[in-house]
Amino acid sequence: MRYLCGVGSNIRPEDNIPAAFGAMADRFGTLHVSCVIRTRPDGIATPRHFLNALVTFESDESPQALKEWLNSLEESLGRDRSDPLSSVKDRPLDVDILEHRQSGRFTGNGIDEPYFQPLLSDSPVGATPLHLDRQVLGEAPATIHRDQGAGHEVVIHHRQKLGDYGFKAAFPGQ
Repeated sequence: MRYLCGVGSNIRPEDNIPAAFGAMADRFGTLHVSCVIRTRPDGIATPRHFLNALVTFESDESPQALKEWLNSLEESLGRDRSDPLSSVKDRPLDVDILEHRQSGRFTGNGIDEPYFQPLLSDSPVGATPLHLDRQVLGEAPATIHRDQGAGHEVVIHHRQKLGDYGFKAAFPGQ
């Protein structure tokens, strides 16, 4: 199954988003990530801006099993999911499954969140660089994987547009 997930953080996002990508690469192998952008909070009252990104990967896990693992990843980085107000509070990590499919390109039809819309274009404004294992990511769409022959080092390959990663060409800006 192929998954498209939205990733966001407004508590130490420069640390937590790369940590999440590293954990995902360990579990799923190859990740395809969008640019990382800074966005205003939507639906919560906070002065802290978010960093947001889109990520795709393949997994044999069911959507329910994947969501359980993503929740545990959020908790490992400090999110208190037992708090009934956790969805309207600052968070170290928030990962949502936006779309999943057996094959073909992601359509993006179900992505209504305004903070993800700029990521669907070829050139979002305000891309933010982050660091994962001393490598820069976030300024352009990229592929992340672990090089098994080099001591499991992270390898990042940058691309020019999100459409290179299986997104439908009908997305705005593509």
